[in-house]
Amino acid sequence: MTAPFRPTWTWSVALASALALLAAAGLDRLAPPPSADVSRGSEEAFAEGLQPREVPPRQGPQRWMGPEAVFRFRNLPPGAGRIEVALHGQSAPVAAVVDGVILGTLPPGVPTGDFPVASVRGRGLDLVLRTDGFVASDGRRLGALVDRVTLRHGAPGWPAPLLSLGFLAVALATLWAAGACGFGPGAALAISACSSLGQALALHPFGIARSRHATTLALLWAGGALLAGVLGRAAERRRPGSARWAFVAILAAVLVQGLAATSPLMVVSDAVFHANKLAAVAAGDFFPTSLTQHARPFRIPYGVSFYALLAPLRLWGLDGVGLVRFGAAASGILASLVLYRLLLPQGGARAGAAVLLLQLLPGVFDVYSYGNLSNVFGQAMTVMFFAWWAAGVPGGPVVGGGLLLLGATAHLSSLIVLAALVPALLAFGDPEGRRDRRRLMAALLGFGLAGLYYLHFRSLILEQVPRLLEGGGQGRGSALGAWGALRLQLLGALGQWGVPALVLAWFGRPRPSGGGLERDLLAFWAAGAALLLPALATPLDVRYLYALTVPVAVAAGTGLCRLVDAGGARRWAGWTLLGAQALLAGRGILEAVLYRYRP
Repeated sequence: MTAPFRPTWTWSVALASALALLAAAGLDRLAPPPSADVSRGSEEAFAEGLQPREVPPRQGPQRWMGPEAVFRFRNLPPGAGRIEVALHGQSAPVAAVVDGVILGTLPPGVPTGDFPVASVRGRGLDLVLRTDGFVASDGRRLGALVDRVTLRHGAPGWPAPLLSLGFLAVALATLWAAGACGFGPGAALAISACSSLGQALALHPFGIARSRHATTLALLWAGGALLAGVLGRAAERRRPGSARWAFVAILAAVLVQGLAATSPLMVVSDAVFHANKLAAVAAGDFFPTSLTQHARPFRIPYGVSFYALLAPLRLWGLDGVGLVRFGAAASGILASLVLYRLLLPQGGARAGAAVLLLQLLPGVFDVYSYGNLSNVFGQAMTVMFFAWWAAGVPGGPVVGGGLLLLGATAHLSSLIVLAALVPALLAFGDPEGRRDRRRLMAALLGFGLAGLYYLHFRSLILEQVPRLLEGGGQGRGSALGAWGALRLQLLGALGQWGVPALVLAWFGRPRPSGGGLERDLLAFWAAGAALLLPALATPLDVRYLYALTVPVAVAAGTGLCRLVDAGGARRWAGWTLLGAQALLAGRGILEAVLYRYRP
């Protein structure tokens, strides 16, 4: 009888490389023509020189070009092609130029043009749209509203070398990282093959495989896999048996809060708002404010720490929208790593499951699409402060106070959450008081400095305090009443956390007899319960449900481990609930990246 084939590492490397090249070839042949379509949000992958994206209420996205805009297409098959240009609102002719040669023009009132391209050199093509434009009322020189630029190229042959190299880099980096974290050759090969498939699916929509994002995605994905491998090995040295869970959890954090959250296909509603705040802070305005979306808007202090940390990069000329998006993503990933480090002494499986489930809570990803980017940073600082408080992060009161200060001055919601969380942590604190003095000093330092900052807004705050009597329901119009507001909160919890995660969290709920970390997690829940009251009785919009994603994820991860360890039907129930939560999260991510804010 023939023995079953068992792949060795040599075979795994060879097969992973072959599958990566096959995925690149399949993508090259099956991807649609590359299209910078503003209504679908795909122009970000191809265009330079466009004005910031606008998302008018109840309309699709729109973008103006200035006097010149460039659309860059890469990884193209050689041969002739055609460029379709669709735009409107031009007051002067718009010329389409490739390699210094004018292919044609679109006069005022002519919305579309179809121009032949004789050949593609070096697998790349840059289309330049030029016009004299006009000066708008706000002083900007505008050319036209861009609708779509699509390149219809010749028949694919072999995929471009850079595209193939990108697939090889991701496949081999993932294979090495999985092997370094204790997966065998067969399992590591399967993980690598899934990475190649995921990479192809990520680059398929709107033909963005033929944009520079294909290279960016490959570098970030390969780098994330290597990071997961290195940190997984470090976790194994600290607690044997932790490497596999660490690899899965860290790679999930990179893929969800790193790659998906910064996808050029995702329309982020408030990204331009945050970029403008960043520009103002970089110019010296350290006390930003904002109007809320209430029926009668509040003017609130908006916080400065998120923008202050990014301001030096903005002064160096980096794009503001990209900075706020990548800055929020980096802080979210860092918070996940810190949470893993905090939970690692409790077991590698519990730590990894908690961080994995954190990525699978729909509310964690939604904030990126809805554009609550400073809130992402504030949440990250809250997580890091909580980890410091629970002794998962070393450092004295200055470190704890600094993290508290950054969180409290990042966003008003973060300040209110911390104002409830810290007293709860003190109330549920160490019964012997062995570390409470250090913690109290950090709280006094962080809140003291934050208080000095918010003193600048004392008149603004005092003017609006009487409006807290307007009633609950987030203040979007007339008050809903207590029962209506409660219903809104319950629906928000189900939507942001997910039913499967809540079921897992019930099995892993913290218990007062469980020790210091369990008490701190109970304090987190108590702070959330306290913040439910102002959500019901006032128009105060505190994103406490988002803040509670941390204890929800920890409880759900613990519940998963308890069910799996119980064996039998409970084991299968645990894995089924995890799979259901993953499907729920995947659906939400796809909706946010490809469909939200589109007509």
